[in-house]
Amino acid sequence: RVSNMQIHGRDDDIKLLRSKLRDLAEKKDVGDEEYAAKSRAGEMVLVSGTSGTGKSALIHKGLGNPAAKSGYIFASGKFEDKFHRPLSAFSDAMTRLAKFITVDHNKMGKLSSGGQSIATLIRNKIQNEFEVEDAKQLRRVLPGCAELLGLGSRRRSKFSSFLCPSSHAAKEALFRSAPQLGSAKRRLQVSLALAGKESIAKMHYAVRRLLKIICSHLKGVVLFIDDLQWSDTATLDLLKSIVLDGEIPSLLIVGAYREDEVPDHHPLAFHIR
Repeated sequence: RVSNMQIHGRDDDIKLLRSKLRDLAEKKDVGDEEYAAKSRAGEMVLVSGTSGTGKSALIHKGLGNPAAKSGYIFASGKFEDKFHRPLSAFSDAMTRLAKFITVDHNKMGKLSSGGQSIATLIRNKIQNEFEVEDAKQLRRVLPGCAELLGLGSRRRSKFSSFLCPSSHAAKEALFRSAPQLGSAKRRLQVSLALAGKESIAKMHYAVRRLLKIICSHLKGVVLFIDDLQWSDTATLDLLKSIVLDGEIPSLLIVGAYREDEVPDHHPLAFHIR
């Protein structure tokens, strides 16, 4: 479900955002079976307004500060007007999420009941559940999560890579040439261009599995994606896939966009309807 809120009275907007945070806490307290029965689909909150109306500041005040006080992780990413890179803002938000887990949690001495750090538990779970091939591909999509992903298990997947051409030879040719293509984000553009529907569906599934593992070990996570008016279709489709998953606990996704820059034919407009 998408909740699309326009900025009106500032206090009312802040109250609404904080109510979403309370909803997140209540879902965490519900048993797994009851949660699955009552919440098959998640929710994405969208804040719209014209440029300069303080959308980002509103979200930080309404969600960012309260999330930190409640022990939740608030991680954000922002699209840039001049750089249309697939998944860039989502990747940046995931990078901040991974950094908080691997660096900030450790500095604060956040340990599980078994005495291991949260980062160690998450990393071990990821490496036990992901095939080595899929872990490597996730690192290409989310390079900032490399420390959490490690190299995955030593088993090879019986499935083809989810961000590669269907042909194994074509896949090898693509990634042999990857260093010559520049940055990881440039390699991602090429990968997405060559990926078919089945490959992208596998990528969505892998990202959802990753978020499920991460969120299962944390009190709560808020992902904020800013300036969605400059987003790409790949990001919007991925966000929709995450919201509809229904099995990722304690996750709230929030987006902001300039309503005057999202005409009816804009990809975001189709997702809001």
